[in-house]
Amino acid sequence: MILNKHVKRLTLLKVLMVWGLCTFMSNAAFAGKPVIELPAYGMNNQNIAIIVKRGDALSVRTAEYYQQKRDIPVEHIFTVDLPDTGSMGAVAFNALYEKLKAQLPAEIQGMVLTWDKPYRVGCMSVTSAFTFGFDTQFCQEFGKGCQPTANSPYFDSKSVKPWQDLVIRPSMLLTGRNLEEVKSLIDRGVLADGRMPKGTAYVVKTSDQERSSRAGLFKALAENWPYEEVLRVEYLDRSKRETPNYIRGMQDIMLYQTGLSKVPFIEDNVYLPGAIADHLTSFGGRGLSEQGQMKAFRWLEAGATGSYGTVVEPCNFASKFPNPVVLLPHYLNGETLMEAYWKSVKQPGEGLFIGEPLARPFGVDKLFFTDRTILFKTRKLKPGRLYQVLEWSSKKQSYDPIKAQIALDKDKRTVVLKFSRTDANRYKIIDVLAEKTE
Repeated sequence: MILNKHVKRLTLLKVLMVWGLCTFMSNAAFAGKPVIELPAYGMNNQNIAIIVKRGDALSVRTAEYYQQKRDIPVEHIFTVDLPDTGSMGAVAFNALYEKLKAQLPAEIQGMVLTWDKPYRVGCMSVTSAFTFGFDTQFCQEFGKGCQPTANSPYFDSKSVKPWQDLVIRPSMLLTGRNLEEVKSLIDRGVLADGRMPKGTAYVVKTSDQERSSRAGLFKALAENWPYEEVLRVEYLDRSKRETPNYIRGMQDIMLYQTGLSKVPFIEDNVYLPGAIADHLTSFGGRGLSEQGQMKAFRWLEAGATGSYGTVVEPCNFASKFPNPVVLLPHYLNGETLMEAYWKSVKQPGEGLFIGEPLARPFGVDKLFFTDRTILFKTRKLKPGRLYQVLEWSSKKQSYDPIKAQIALDKDKRTVVLKFSRTDANRYKIIDVLAEKTE
């Protein structure tokens, strides 16, 4: 058993030495690249369900394409009966929701919804309704003025199994105007995985004071951001009338958050695979429509991989919208887009999450090896947890524990493992405490 606080930090020099040796392996005693199996944390293709709307051709084809691209088990596809209206009633929803819950296996931790309508259930968004079940505490009472709503237990959570830990299954809407748009969105999400993009988070305070209630969070993020070598943060104060309320021509967007009813020139920017973009306004979550305030789907059409908007009047509580101070650390820690985005909204009951949920741009693994040593760097393990490295014994047909060192890289988020290589060439890393509780 190994615990990172009991070993010395592995230096960058050692990493480079091992990488250098790795290029001279033509005469090495070991053939092939080592295979390392990691514990399954958080959302992945084995614990997510795809929910299909019966009779909706686009929903069916979206589910088929997504299942193939993400290699999701076909038995994790479920069909529900939904109306062809923007909103549906709570009674009808509760009936189908209870029926669906009874069908879902215990291992399912999250859901992908594959239709454009309905996007609302009573006063809740459809993604929140499928996550919590319909519950009026998650939306403000009609006619009672501006009020906060119930907090999400998933907010800034360390949970990697929300169904077991919190009895919720976070949900995200995956759809578009047509199949081509949907495929493009899914492809961006898949392309994002493990890219460690060198991008920028742009957080913009605009001259629209009511919709700039997150400006304090934006400024705090930029002033206290410790991971510039991984992701640059740029806070732009555009609150003066003579300055533009937007960014244009940027080529490296990983996050774009602002506050306007309509954000101009969003299509003139380049959004890297896995990019998130949203704007604080009242009705950004009201479906695909072009009418009224700009809809969150415009961000996806411009090239973002995830967005968010509210389906009813939320008032401008910052807690009802994504908080970048919470979002970015979770995303950089290797969590999926759906996990990081959901964990960034304290009061999400009225908000619609849209995009490709399994995009994981920062869930990167790096493997360096010689004929004697393996050095493995990953963000998929959790700093401070107790881990054990096992090697495969072909003679015993089982995994046996071996000695290893573990440390944190300089970014404080990447776990580094070093151990001797054997002729087995197959290794498994287990979370000791998780193994004991299962």
